[in-house]
Amino acid sequence: MRAYVDENQVEQFARLLPALGVVRPFDFCSVAPGVLFPPAHHPGALDAFFFNAAHQFGFWIERDGCYDRPMIAPVGGVERKGSDFLFYCTQRALNRDADVFNPLRMSAYTEDDWVDMFADDSGKNPLPMWPEHLEIMRAYPRWLLANATSPTAIVSACNREPKPLAALLAILQTIPGYREDALRKKAMLLAVMLENRPERFLHVTDPESATPIIDYHLQRSALRTGLVRIADAKLREQLEARRIVAPEEEAEIRQATYAAVATLVTRSGLSVAAVDYFFFQNRTRCPEMTEPRCAECPVQALCAKETTLFQPVFRTAAY
Repeated sequence: MRAYVDENQVEQFARLLPALGVVRPFDFCSVAPGVLFPPAHHPGALDAFFFNAAHQFGFWIERDGCYDRPMIAPVGGVERKGSDFLFYCTQRALNRDADVFNPLRMSAYTEDDWVDMFADDSGKNPLPMWPEHLEIMRAYPRWLLANATSPTAIVSACNREPKPLAALLAILQTIPGYREDALRKKAMLLAVMLENRPERFLHVTDPESATPIIDYHLQRSALRTGLVRIADAKLREQLEARRIVAPEEEAEIRQATYAAVATLVTRSGLSVAAVDYFFFQNRTRCPEMTEPRCAECPVQALCAKETTLFQPVFRTAAY
């Protein structure tokens, strides 16, 4: 076993997080509406979120077999990182045309159309995994058209089921852009978006169906806080050096993080969405490229402060 869950650390975090009083889900609307996210009740919001969540992956640059830096590019006059860049570009497209992510419309777009949609202020497309994005951009609308469905129809059908969240996760496991990841990171991220938007697109009556959303940021937090421990000296050295790891090494760390977060959610009584957003915000206090600002962190008293550790460097379209 190279990576394992520290059960005692998870238990301590499960007691602390609810007591903080600030651990709650994000609504994917109130921050920069019309810039990063659709304003409430925007007619194209549902289509945009289904498209956007499928492309939430791979926002980092590799160099000589190592993690070099996060993807940051100027767009809208602001240097935007990874996910924020993607949200800005999809919202920019939505501002120009509320129907831009309609499946039939998307099926007719050329590669140049897609490149233009994700161009930065210099006119370049900076997404590091462009071939993987383009494959999804082509396959996703084809699947919707072949199945004579749409995001609106899918969500409506799920909301008629006894367990709407479970139904959504099940159908997403068949859709290009979502079906490739057994741990369902992007699928659950989409579910969280739809449940917590002001429109309450997804009427979740089965919160027990929620699964952890395990991405790079959460794995880094789990390792640095001590929720997940590294028992193998060679693997620890690879993580500290930010070198690309083998698939089985990445899988072991990600599975351990998944288990740790699942236990944390159960024992804390907090939702997956709340726990995920807390650790997503933690990326600003415990970032990739600069020293962590531990004094600002609400969990610093419990944190293992394993600040030399880094998330597994592994190229995947899953997260």
